[in-house]
Amino acid sequence: MNINCSEIRVTPEDKVRHFVDLPDDILFTIFSYCSAQTLCRLCRTCSRLKDLASRDCVWTKESSNYRLMVFPGDVTCKGSPRQNSAQRRKRKILLKDRCRIAKNWETKIVKDTQVVKHKTKLMPWARLHGQKLYVSNAVNINCYDIFNDSIVKEDISNRISGCNYDVTKFVVNDDVIVSGFREGRIIVFDTVSKEKKFEYSFDECGDTQAVAVYNDTVVAGYQDGSVKVLNTKTSDSSGVVTINNCSNPASIPNRVWSVATAPDGSTFTIGNAGLETNRTPVEVYDLESCTLLHNLGSGHKRGAGVLDIKYETPHIMLTCGYDTSLRLWDLRTLSCEKEWTEPFDTELSSIQSDGNNVMLTGTFQYGMTRLWDKRLNDPVQVIVYRQKNH
Repeated sequence: MNINCSEIRVTPEDKVRHFVDLPDDILFTIFSYCSAQTLCRLCRTCSRLKDLASRDCVWTKESSNYRLMVFPGDVTCKGSPRQNSAQRRKRKILLKDRCRIAKNWETKIVKDTQVVKHKTKLMPWARLHGQKLYVSNAVNINCYDIFNDSIVKEDISNRISGCNYDVTKFVVNDDVIVSGFREGRIIVFDTVSKEKKFEYSFDECGDTQAVAVYNDTVVAGYQDGSVKVLNTKTSDSSGVVTINNCSNPASIPNRVWSVATAPDGSTFTIGNAGLETNRTPVEVYDLESCTLLHNLGSGHKRGAGVLDIKYETPHIMLTCGYDTSLRLWDLRTLSCEKEWTEPFDTELSSIQSDGNNVMLTGTFQYGMTRLWDKRLNDPVQVIVYRQKNH
């Protein structure tokens, strides 16, 4: 069969006038031969190429070159299938952005943003909740909005205040913000309206050193070594349960440095200063009955206080503290499954994890933040904050 090319008519609609007019499947084939740098440059040309070059199918091959992190949005959400699908779409992080973050970690490229600057000598406490960052600043808790382009702006309308005492530590969930203050104060704020709901005062216990919340139950640790378990449904202190963590009141108080509640509300864990020989620095209690279940850390040195606790599951938790060690505990076997040591020989003041393999630790001194991988013995990376002279 002979075809006369002169008889073929090409309409204006059939002509490809520009590279961007090519069909999607042809563009995807071209993208498969492009480097990551070229793909990023294509994303900056026009909206169509940005949409196509940002899709996960384009970055699947490139992602095999990096050790990608697991983000909170990857965890299966509870609820109806329709709600789960909507939450996954809302929280999903593109494979392109995962590669960018992994590449930045490998090359030690971070964006340094000064969120808050103040002259007080108190160590600020920060909590990230969704797209909002809460940072304590003396008697206030400032709120900052985090946008997709990593821009951080203060939201003055959501600033939390209402106490004349300095903020020590606080926790945030969808319903309430529970904050501890000096002189034994605890104030419960509404997360949306930022209005004060309840206020409790335990002056005789000293400063509020740590707080944790599960539903309507608040657990607070104090300077004198005591722990208060209270219900936010009642504004009075009649239903408060007190756990005395110091067997000898005449000695140096075995202050409580950290508390944490299990994700399912079954238990809560106390981390104390580790000054008493007849008590372990990590104690696990039943949240409902407030009875002691387990003693952990009997091999710790005296004074190896636990400064932060992080539950990953109801049975797995992480602890860190003054002895420069980061530990992974399994409550089913009541043993320390793995231990990592800070190379710079400084105390670990805070810890965070993604629930999978990535962990972050912070220090009081030197402004260091370390990135850890549970599969490795040594830290992956360190970020040191250096104060700039202006």
